[in-house]
Amino acid sequence: MSEAPVSPETAARAGVPDEATKARYQRLFRRGLQWLGAGIFLMAISLIINLQMQHAGPAFSVTMYAVTTVGAGCLIKGLVDLFG
Repeated sequence: MSEAPVSPETAARAGVPDEATKARYQRLFRRGLQWLGAGIFLMAISLIINLQMQHAGPAFSVTMYAVTTVGAGCLIKGLVDLFG
């Protein structure tokens, strides 16, 4: 038995995503991965700088808090894009 073609209105009511919706979710997913990568990179750089400056003496609180906060913000933005 062959199925009859489904109209766009019927597909929308049934919850079947169209191509534009799929493309939008793929774009959001890629953007989310990029934000996650940036956040992980910033958090790793912050950790490395903090470990290097731990015994050096100068105040490193700007690095410790600013870069870590920006990295955490990037992680949150990436998760929001991934999970919608």
